[in-house]
Amino acid sequence: MSEKIKKKNETKFKGVNTYVLLFTLLIIVALLTYIIPAGKFELFKDPNTGRMLTDPQSYHRVDKNPASFFDMFRAIQRGMVAGANIIFFIFIISGSVQIINATGAINAGILKLTEKFKGREKYLIPIFMVVFSFTGAFLGFSEENLVFIPLAVSLSRYLGYDGIVGICISYLATQVGFLSGLMNPFNVGVAHGIAELPMFSGIGFRILIYIVYMLVTAWYVMRYAEKVKKNPESSLVSNIVFDNEKFVDLSNVEAELTTRHKIIYFGFIIAVFAILYGAFNYGWYVADISAVFLILGIGAGLICRFSFTKIADEFIAGAKGIVFGALIVGFARAIYIIMEESFIMDSIINFLVGGIGIFPGATAIVGIFIIQWFINILVPSATGQAAISMPIFVPVADMLNITRQTSVIAFQLGDGINNSIIPTSSTLLAACTMADVPYHIWVKFLWRLTLIWSVIGAGLCILANVINLGPF
Repeated sequence: MSEKIKKKNETKFKGVNTYVLLFTLLIIVALLTYIIPAGKFELFKDPNTGRMLTDPQSYHRVDKNPASFFDMFRAIQRGMVAGANIIFFIFIISGSVQIINATGAINAGILKLTEKFKGREKYLIPIFMVVFSFTGAFLGFSEENLVFIPLAVSLSRYLGYDGIVGICISYLATQVGFLSGLMNPFNVGVAHGIAELPMFSGIGFRILIYIVYMLVTAWYVMRYAEKVKKNPESSLVSNIVFDNEKFVDLSNVEAELTTRHKIIYFGFIIAVFAILYGAFNYGWYVADISAVFLILGIGAGLICRFSFTKIADEFIAGAKGIVFGALIVGFARAIYIIMEESFIMDSIINFLVGGIGIFPGATAIVGIFIIQWFINILVPSATGQAAISMPIFVPVADMLNITRQTSVIAFQLGDGINNSIIPTSSTLLAACTMADVPYHIWVKFLWRLTLIWSVIGAGLCILANVINLGPF
């Protein structure tokens, strides 16, 4: 591939910065405060739960209070302050996870597993997909797993597959875990906090979501992989020239899984169970979960004989790497502050209720799911979307007699399903670039699976609504 063509392809991969999109949305919302009628709903206290609910019949018009030019910029700092609890939660989780990554435990485990399955390579595809999916399901990994794509592509090509399969066993699998949200602090965790639900409640239903999506995705990927192995010319990237300097010759790499790494794995399992126990029995929230991960990260560093300085450096590196995503929470809150203080928030909710109401009976939740699916195209950030969407979806769900847990299910699926195909996802574009898979070819491979995922997502939302998924 010539340098000119290569640069042209790289230009295609370049996405629009999420902050630019959010600031554009902030401007649009500020302008809408001059157009959308101001209105309010009245709140009342539920005598059974003590929660404040919206009276769906109480909407009424109030005097307009449009946002000024200066209000728009003031709202950004105020949004950061309002979202500080979640923002610093994200920083601590990411810093702690980076310490674990620096120990080499993950790389060593992957390479050792590859050695043991020599001659049975096809089984490695679902195994690696499950392993990577757990990082998305429990740690909220997304861009964090980009560092493994060169290794995954190297493994895929070593086993007789191609770069697309490499993206699938690492990036795509992570997205399956992320959207299932078993204990994902960045989508379900934030959404539960906003919806005032017990942290990580409803995990049984999310396990069902995970199993369904993982089975369907593994089948889809293995079907393509086997076709490529039988006939390499059938690969969608068979004509792409790879940059071999990016990838590793696995035949020359020695896998050394140490006792210290195994202790770290054991510690991670204990941490997961501790968080589950604390969330269900003691109402643990972001401060408690942050503490568990911080202990795990520092412990992993000490087990691998890191100095305190190295542990601190890795923590800072991890926190620094997530600044882009963490501060989106505050930026999104700025949009919210403008909508609330100009009294157009309730007007938008009233409109959405009317729109979602066209869906009959149990399918009303599909309306929320579809709205979130399209919101994700514009703002591909789970934490940012939770800050924007959930405060709207919660009262909408209350008015339509849909449980808040079901609204979270609709949010997480609408947020996660199209992350793996939309051009506004900087993580996806980076994954394609690192694997030498042009974006348009990736879309050609994935569009059918995205359609299947979407249909399944709508069905799961209906199921959650039918069974009144709770606790409320």
